[in-house]
Amino acid sequence: MRTMPRPSDAKTRFIDTAVILFQAHGYHGVGLSEIIAQAKAPKGSFYFHFPGGKEELAEHAVRSAGGYIIHVLDKSFRDAPTFRAGAELMIARLYDSFEASGWTLGCPITSVLLDTTPKSERLSLAIKEVMESWIGSFAEQITRFHPEKDGRAFAMKILVSLEGAWILARMLRSREPFEQVMNVIALNEE
Repeated sequence: MRTMPRPSDAKTRFIDTAVILFQAHGYHGVGLSEIIAQAKAPKGSFYFHFPGGKEELAEHAVRSAGGYIIHVLDKSFRDAPTFRAGAELMIARLYDSFEASGWTLGCPITSVLLDTTPKSERLSLAIKEVMESWIGSFAEQITRFHPEKDGRAFAMKILVSLEGAWILARMLRSREPFEQVMNVIALNEE
């Protein structure tokens, strides 16, 4: 009896590995050889899946990480009775994960953005699209709970606060910056 070959998960392993390594070391702080070695996949399959090299992989990593944050946001707000309750749950999930990494795995998008934008048009576009999706998802939740608010403006305030919290929490090795994001949300909910 003939068995069907098992589909390769190499592409996913490359992307997942790149997300983690970029979070910890930035785009330029990680070499392609390190990504390939940590993904435990053949070099030939890397170029099969990413003929555009490291930059193409980074684009996929940015989009994957961006989608994961949307998933966390949607899951956190799904059954939330208030905007604040959903935001608290989402922020707790983010800082729990960040703390568990030893404060090394910050925002998966910022680490690539700081190294590549605006030099790489491909990555600039991917990052802009991810950030717009985050703003849009937050704005939807804000409008759901506070239809009188400018959802986009409030969403941008939250994202500015969250991005700053990731940086300060890494530097201070503390949850306090994320707790301050909740103060920003409370002030803007009034």
